[in-house]
Amino acid sequence: MTRKILIHNARIWPDPTLDKVLSGSILVEDGVVRKVGAIDPEDRTHAETIDAQGRLVMPGLVQTHVHLCQTLMRGVAEDLPLLRWLREYIWPLEAAHDRESLRISALLACAALIRSGTTAVMTFETVRGTDVAFEVLSEVGLMGHISHCFMDDSGGYAPLAVPLSDAFRTCEHILQQWGGHPDLRLAIAPRFALSSTPENLKEVARFARENHLLLHTHAAEQRDEVEEVQRRTGYSNVEFLDRLGILGPDVCLVHCVHVRPPEIARMAETDTRVIHCPSANLKLGSGIAPITEYVERGLTVSLGADGAPCNNRLDAFTEMRAAALLQKIRSGPSALPARKIVEMATIGGARTLRWDHEIGALRPGMRANLIMLESSWQVVPGEDPAGSVVYAHNSEDVCLTMVNGKVLYRDGRLLTIDEDCLRRDVEVQRRLLFQRAGLR
Repeated sequence: MTRKILIHNARIWPDPTLDKVLSGSILVEDGVVRKVGAIDPEDRTHAETIDAQGRLVMPGLVQTHVHLCQTLMRGVAEDLPLLRWLREYIWPLEAAHDRESLRISALLACAALIRSGTTAVMTFETVRGTDVAFEVLSEVGLMGHISHCFMDDSGGYAPLAVPLSDAFRTCEHILQQWGGHPDLRLAIAPRFALSSTPENLKEVARFARENHLLLHTHAAEQRDEVEEVQRRTGYSNVEFLDRLGILGPDVCLVHCVHVRPPEIARMAETDTRVIHCPSANLKLGSGIAPITEYVERGLTVSLGADGAPCNNRLDAFTEMRAAALLQKIRSGPSALPARKIVEMATIGGARTLRWDHEIGALRPGMRANLIMLESSWQVVPGEDPAGSVVYAHNSEDVCLTMVNGKVLYRDGRLLTIDEDCLRRDVEVQRRLLFQRAGLR
């Protein structure tokens, strides 16, 4: 029997590229949007109803760079530069993970993502246990591309070095288990330019393309990193990736803070995707990425919170506001208007994940991935939906999160995660993880 949900009495912003807000209803059937706006009386028959009470309903947010495996590490390495942050804390903790700590870390991340309106995500996991993230996202109901991390003996941290043949076998096993899943896909994630030999980076790219998988890697995050790539290879960071064939519409480059104009031109020519993580760039002192220039060159840009240790929050509203305000410091008050920022957080993310024909807007035939926002006193009167979402709303205003027509969060309660149990498990698993890493 068809499952119908009718969200009525709503203010509906169906497409973030438009200013138009509709008054009316959204009819969802079997996880798909069927009608938006005026609904015929017969469509109400046998439908579960949700009264929006005049709240704003809009497409769910899409984050394209989040480290689920790092969420248990929140607060561990505050106020440190990137390379020390990685080598002394993050990498030892990643190496110390077991399957249960990975599961609880992923669940903790998903709780934050769902409560703050993220409905689809691209994650960046560690070198082992990536299948655990698949299990967790399937359990809680999020859509996602889950990235398996590659590091070899040249990566600078032996406990995370995995022979290429073993890493490929892991990915092949995941593809056998999860390759046909409608909501979850594998992505391939060489950690960054210095984490693998050039030969292995080429092989990783070959494997990804043979299996039609996205390539997801950090690039040009900090000046020290760019200078080290130049010293070792003779090329700047993005130029080096280009020499290896790692640019293109299937390549998602995270950060891209320190990129030269010729590299930007090449990224535009190859239709490479850029993932902007403004809060992490600020907290690690990386700098302000030239997002205005990327947008002007026609590059697809999306947003991500990065990991809990370098941001603390996994909140897309925080990233939207930071992304907007930082570009005004660089390029003036008219840079990156609010509507463009919301587009990055919805359609840009969907396009990056190659799901733009399914998510990112609320049109008939698309998946019912949506959120509902309270009109808090910070927002009223809030006539412009884009300005309200970027500058006034925050994640506390999310009162409903729906993915594929299933309500995952409503009125302060997660519906697919046992919050009390999770809090207890987080305390236990964090203590055990830190003991194994020798950090407690």
